[in-house]
Amino acid sequence: MSTKQTISRKTNLVALFILVGALAVVGRVVHIQVVEGEKWRETARKQSEFVQRIEPVRGNILATDGSFLAISLPIYDVFWDLSCPGAHRDSLRKYARTIGEGLVKILKKGKASDYMNNIYAAQRIPARYFCLARGLRHHQVEAIKKLPILSMPPYKGGMIVESRSTREKPLGILASRTIGRVSANEERLGLEAAYDSELIGKQGLRFMEKLSKNVVRPVFGENAVEPEDGLDIKSSIDAEIQEVLENELNRQLIASQADHGTAVVMEVKTGYIRAIANLKRGDDGNYYESYNYAIGESIEPGSTMKLASMLALLEDGFVHSSDTIQTGSGELVLAPNVTLHDSKTGGHGKISVAKAFEVSSNIAMAKMVLKHYKNQPEKFLEHYRRLGLDKPTGIEIPGEGNPLVKRPGDEGWSMLTMPMMAIGYEIRQTPLQILTMFNGIANGGVRMKPLFVEAILERGKAIKTFPPMPLGDRMCSDTTLAQLMAMMTGVVQNGTASNLKGHVIPIAGKTGTVKISAGKQGYTKTYQASFCGFFPADNPSYSCIVAVTNPSANAYYGNVVAGPVFKKVADQVYSNSYKVNRFHYSKTPRPAALPLVYNGAVDQAKMLKKYLPVNIKVAVHRPTKDPKAMPDLQGWNVTDAVVALAERGISPRIIGQGKVRKQTPAPGTHYPENTLVLLELAP
Repeated sequence: MSTKQTISRKTNLVALFILVGALAVVGRVVHIQVVEGEKWRETARKQSEFVQRIEPVRGNILATDGSFLAISLPIYDVFWDLSCPGAHRDSLRKYARTIGEGLVKILKKGKASDYMNNIYAAQRIPARYFCLARGLRHHQVEAIKKLPILSMPPYKGGMIVESRSTREKPLGILASRTIGRVSANEERLGLEAAYDSELIGKQGLRFMEKLSKNVVRPVFGENAVEPEDGLDIKSSIDAEIQEVLENELNRQLIASQADHGTAVVMEVKTGYIRAIANLKRGDDGNYYESYNYAIGESIEPGSTMKLASMLALLEDGFVHSSDTIQTGSGELVLAPNVTLHDSKTGGHGKISVAKAFEVSSNIAMAKMVLKHYKNQPEKFLEHYRRLGLDKPTGIEIPGEGNPLVKRPGDEGWSMLTMPMMAIGYEIRQTPLQILTMFNGIANGGVRMKPLFVEAILERGKAIKTFPPMPLGDRMCSDTTLAQLMAMMTGVVQNGTASNLKGHVIPIAGKTGTVKISAGKQGYTKTYQASFCGFFPADNPSYSCIVAVTNPSANAYYGNVVAGPVFKKVADQVYSNSYKVNRFHYSKTPRPAALPLVYNGAVDQAKMLKKYLPVNIKVAVHRPTKDPKAMPDLQGWNVTDAVVALAERGISPRIIGQGKVRKQTPAPGTHYPENTLVLLELAP
């Protein structure tokens, strides 16, 4: 065989092997595509698809009048899947300019040509899925949905909207610590934490497809689960009372140069907390909400606790308000190196039991408790348990401080415990726990659970309510109650809080001044001054406690430091509430003419016109005639200002407390959409 034939045969053999190999590859490809195709396609889908959680919009927290204390403002990101049928090349060429011009008008930025170029460039990318715009408001998204192609259903037009939300407090720091927060990286606080399960809503689910390293798109199908937005919470907070309380507390803290202070207003018959303020001095000298002292700070309360001691003595029949007691020169030796003093130099001498309460005599209270309970302390402590002073109130907000009521045999119990408890030492209570006891006296002897929420709302309708809840048995008999009411009124009329006596609204209560304990190191040279009581004294509607810690402006007594806040709040609430002061109207001579009142609430003005027997003219004035111009809010209270801005779709940022003194942008300025207005407040 010739060399040529040999080469030809080998070449044919190689070619045969190549042909067989090619046929095998083709056969394998056909087998994979036809026989195993669905199996491998399903495997690829599983590897490229994943489930994405869709966060719901968190529910809002409202004040009693419906104004927002906390609100979730949704922000949207818009994406466009250009692989959808409606977004084919011919349609894009036809509508690209219209879409670009529409985006410029909606977004108020960019050029139509730039949007067109971005669309064309995205279409050339294999993934063909890109971000159209970020951080949009709802009305902008709705406007984009009306543009050509994007107006089609998502599976056809390709428009994809992803939402996220930010949590805002429209009224600034008002009750901000009680409103609280819920964050993965921070402590869970306030109503946000207590009602998180209602506010949070339910997550949705949707399947996403990974197109490339950094590009994903949703897979439309029946398996998607829409998120359910959270429910709203209608709190018990009255925005007007809250504003008054915080302003007055802030003003007093500044005047007394105190470290921090707290104040709470409770509705007597229901237990609803209408206002709660907690302010601490910051490094810059201003006061901020940093800790909920009203709920969490459990310390020795001092003389406000004399109410519990007096209740026990009266209820057990050991004393009567008209009995007399010898307080001597104002000193009582309790043990070697332990002498109790009255605040009055030289003492009060022989005084009645009622007078001893009015002038807050430590000597009188300690002597009476020692005389009648020294050999039967459990009888005395039973009253404290009946008043609920040995356990928390059970509020839903986390962080309530634990009270302390010692018993014989407990660590720290000694021969000094009983007389010291009688005057508010060697016992621990939070301001809210003390207020709950005082509120029970004002409520005819029935303690009410402090409530911060009135209802849970779904689309504006109450699906669950929180009615008033009595706590425990009745505190005392009617006879004891009448004597206590008279004594507490006497504190203001003739006793330690006579500076709070006024001609408009009668107040009843008890002052408290206590040295702050440093534990085993003894007592510091700092004080807490407090006043707790209710108004009107003859027909209580609201109870209130004010506590100011470490005042350093040469005054630390409760009547001087805490009392003025109480009185100003009572006067303000009284003047603004027909429910409270309707009895006063019938006894007060009507003026010949009423002064002009500007920037008032229309609904309240109409109520006055309905109930007052005088001629009142109610004229409604809009902030500005031009609906596109910034309203003039200077001199307005913060609640009215926020409402006026909300009606125009404007979000405010609030700095300070009091009334609006400065606003940015200036009044009359024409504002663009999504403007953020800065309101600077001052007393």
